[in-house]
Amino acid sequence: MSFIYFKNFHKVDYDDAASMIFNCCTENCEVLFAYIESNIENESEENKQFITTNQVIVSDEWIFPGENLGYVNNIVWYSTKTEVEIKRAMRIDNFFRCIILSKDVPLAQFDYLMYMIEDDDSPVLCVYDQKTNLKDNVLPKIECYLKESDIKT
Repeated sequence: MSFIYFKNFHKVDYDDAASMIFNCCTENCEVLFAYIESNIENESEENKQFITTNQVIVSDEWIFPGENLGYVNNIVWYSTKTEVEIKRAMRIDNFFRCIILSKDVPLAQFDYLMYMIEDDDSPVLCVYDQKTNLKDNVLPKIECYLKESDIKT
């Protein structure tokens, strides 16, 4: 298990960020994005439809590092199958939370959890690696999407 922080992630354009996330997957994985259910009423009809059409599960399990915010009861987890869908999910929520998960396993047994936080200087992408060593196994595969953005891990 390890954490990796990608500083200055705002310098990565949406296409490269979506490709980076997509390339962390294997054939047996899926990318699920989290959306707080109580916020869906504030979304456009188009975004509501995208989220609900791709909804996999609604859960009250808080799997993210740190404390539960207390007022979050249900999290809608929705699937993205392509880089285009990943990019769309990232645009719906710039401070997105997503997991890469082997198919047919519980949410808490994710391979990677990725989420954005606001640092003092800029947004930071945090990646929690629960099963494999991202730095050795995946980072070489995704560095090409990060290189031009002067990302520091």
